[in-house]
Amino acid sequence: MPRTRSLAWSELKIGVLAIAATIVAAIAIFMVTGTRGFPWQRYSLKTQFVNAAGLKSGSPVRLAGVEVGQVTDVVLTGELVDVLFEVNAGYRDRIRSTSVATLGSISLLGQGAVDITASTSGTPIPEGGYVPHGAAAVQLADVATQASQGVSEITGLLQDMRAGKGTV
Repeated sequence: MPRTRSLAWSELKIGVLAIAATIVAAIAIFMVTGTRGFPWQRYSLKTQFVNAAGLKSGSPVRLAGVEVGQVTDVVLTGELVDVLFEVNAGYRDRIRSTSVATLGSISLLGQGAVDITASTSGTPIPEGGYVPHGAAAVQLADVATQASQGVSEITGLLQDMRAGKGTV
């Protein structure tokens, strides 16, 4: 019968080293990937928009142009859209009652983002509180609609000129 032997110290050191390396790698991945930080470093906030075009869970949240968090949920509540997001708690002192949240855009394709103005005046917004929303930003679809209306008005004017109506 083979003899059972006790775990040698050299084998135990390899196991401890592997566990320590895994923990260090996990911490490094959290630190390098993303601006949200660890779960205990997050600060939950909300805002409301009339239209959340292009905004979805995972969209970035920017404070004065710097990415500081991520949208966690977009919920339709009555006539408005509630946007729930988390930001890194290190930026908590810059998001105050005088800050304004607007719907921004990452690219021309319409992928949305939440843009917040940084502020040092006003009172801090509590965990789960609402950031005041500002005027809706102009979307590419709005520009296209206005351009289409302008082209149809010019077309009507040209048709009237060709028909001899009005003066040039």
